[in-house]
Amino acid sequence: MSPFALLLCVLVVSNEGGPSSMELSRTITLPLTTRTFRTGTTPTVDRTGNPAAAYMLSKQVGELTMLWVTPNGVGLYEKLSQINPVAKKTNYEAICEMGLVPVVNLNPWTVGSGKGVVRNDGSLSRAFADPQFVGRLCEEARQVAARFRPEYFSIGNEVNSVYEWLGPAAFDDLASLEKALYKAVKAASPSTKVLVVVSYSQLVDLPGPPRFHLVDKLAGAYDVLGVTTYPWKKYATPQDIPADYYMRLAKHTDRPLGFTEIGWSSDPAQGGSEDEQVEFLMRFLELTKGLRLEFVNWAFLHDLPESSVTGLVVQRTHLGLGLRTYDGKAKKVWEYFQALHHLPRH
Repeated sequence: MSPFALLLCVLVVSNEGGPSSMELSRTITLPLTTRTFRTGTTPTVDRTGNPAAAYMLSKQVGELTMLWVTPNGVGLYEKLSQINPVAKKTNYEAICEMGLVPVVNLNPWTVGSGKGVVRNDGSLSRAFADPQFVGRLCEEARQVAARFRPEYFSIGNEVNSVYEWLGPAAFDDLASLEKALYKAVKAASPSTKVLVVVSYSQLVDLPGPPRFHLVDKLAGAYDVLGVTTYPWKKYATPQDIPADYYMRLAKHTDRPLGFTEIGWSSDPAQGGSEDEQVEFLMRFLELTKGLRLEFVNWAFLHDLPESSVTGLVVQRTHLGLGLRTYDGKAKKVWEYFQALHHLPRH
């Protein structure tokens, strides 16, 4: 999925007044009895448009949160450094005080209107090897890492999109840029775990042979391999997902996996349902049992509204992916993902 910018208009830090911890109404049996990984979700707002409430609600299903801001390429440091006038601190610091662990996101590419994939510096250029661009983006990464020292820092989202849009040469340039970004982050904050994220659907579900060679090219650019996965776009039901679907990744990395976005649409117009969302979560947990998982982040807390569909970043296929509806109602999968969060972690 292309980057989705969660707009933090006013974020008030509060550990009171948020939704109380929901009691599980019945016993839920998961494929796991313990977990080794963190859970989380991207706290998209419901119809009320209250980001603080969304962050507090997301704590009921995990401690991790994906932090997207705009701009998220050149200009990221300045945006993250802005002081929230209500909280009297940066939004990053406010989120941490809520007890959440933000995954900071920087992305070298974006989608330009009528241009497709371009550099994320406003230039609409596709020259990812340009020394000036490389230097500017590395400085963004260094400044963010030095000031915030995040536990997790993603330096590229669904980077194989560049391969699909622009071809092998552009991807090779991007892979070199990712390695430079990695060095910049680690020099400023050695303890930060750096991610590069790939779209698994684009790796294995497109026509032609799987593109695992792209993961091989990213070696040396990450501590955790980030993965987004939306298999409902290819498979009619979760049970149709092959037994080795995710295990194939283990042959191409020796690092843990961080699933930054997992999801199955409940939108009936796209052939989905709430029951299939539950079935997908159960199937996902079964198929990833043998993998080293750093975290599992459900794509969205709330469904995105139809009004968010622009045809660029947000498309119709992004609808119905939430744990809850845009009206704020918990879907069936909410209870299951909450049960996953409550499993003992070791």
